[in-house]
Amino acid sequence: MIMAKGLTGSVAPGFLPIYIQGLCRLMPKQKAKYTKKKPSYKSGLTRARQQPIEVVHTIEESEVQSVPQPPYSLALVGQLLGWLAARHAQFKATIKRKKEERLTLMFIPHNERSIRNYHISNLTLTIILSIVSFLLVVSSFLVIMHNSTVQEVDKMKVSQKDAQLQFAKIREEIKSIGETFAEVRDMISSLYGYAKGKDEAVAVFAAGGVDLKAMTTQFDAESADKKDADAIPLEVFLLERIADDMHISQEKLSDVQDFLKKREKIIRNTPTLWPVRGYIINPYGFVRGADRLNAAYNRGVDIASHPGAVVNATAPGIVVSVQKDSRFMYTVRIRHNYGYETVYQGLERVTVATDEKISKGESIGYIGHSNDILEAILHYEIHIGVEPVDPMPYLSHTGS
Repeated sequence: MIMAKGLTGSVAPGFLPIYIQGLCRLMPKQKAKYTKKKPSYKSGLTRARQQPIEVVHTIEESEVQSVPQPPYSLALVGQLLGWLAARHAQFKATIKRKKEERLTLMFIPHNERSIRNYHISNLTLTIILSIVSFLLVVSSFLVIMHNSTVQEVDKMKVSQKDAQLQFAKIREEIKSIGETFAEVRDMISSLYGYAKGKDEAVAVFAAGGVDLKAMTTQFDAESADKKDADAIPLEVFLLERIADDMHISQEKLSDVQDFLKKREKIIRNTPTLWPVRGYIINPYGFVRGADRLNAAYNRGVDIASHPGAVVNATAPGIVVSVQKDSRFMYTVRIRHNYGYETVYQGLERVTVATDEKISKGESIGYIGHSNDILEAILHYEIHIGVEPVDPMPYLSHTGS
């Protein structure tokens, strides 16, 4: 006969044979432990402290042998249920033993007061220590997380300071770009005025253009007085305004480009080059002589240079005449398109002939000096029709 100790509760009728068989397979070596023992009755105090009598179920060996062999899956389930039942009984026994085991704390005073005893069970002590350990672990985790958060906040503060410095630099750059573009916009307006007329130049940016310098000063004053989180930042407003003005400028520059393409032929046939490399000693108009008493009208400009310097044609055209004066110096006259005519006086040697076609920048001779004038001077005139005009507006600033 086999004794099953600790089988309390109820088991479903269909699983009872499997449950019993699994339990018997799991604990074959503990059969002797499950025999029913007679209680030993000692003194009354001992009987009072003994454990309560456990429920014992008796199973005959013939009943176990007569249990039919279940399928393999059901056998596994039975083994699992048996293992769980054994663990459950062991856990209950451990809890019961911990509750009965007690610790005594004795406080012995140095005076005549009575001794104080405090009893606490091992189970209560284990629960308290577990709670304290859990609180220590959680507190340590929170402290570590807090330190990590503080470090991250410090890093974010440093990054914020760096970002503020970078943003201040970007703001200054945007202001500088806005001021520079304001100057470019004025130049575009002036250029557009040359192409379309001064009245058109005034209206180029009148529809949407503003004074970026004044706007920057105004925004700085307002930002110093108040700080509104919902207000549009000055940088964004400046960039939007610059983008709009650039779009307008692109359209106007396209018009100027078309205007210049239409007048490219006129510009190409206009005498815009310096005839010789040098410097002007007598401008156009009335010029006083060496005695500072008499003044003569200069129909062109006098350009001083070194002897033998090359003289170039300032525009394409046809050589009208090549004349030699009494000082044995040559004068070349060239006729250009659109009524222009240029005169080159003071050449010691010429390389062109009458009725010869020349291109812009082509050499026509070499400058020299006469016996009465030691310095090599070229007298240069520009005529429109039959009237001489001031050559200075036609001379390029980079050609001298």
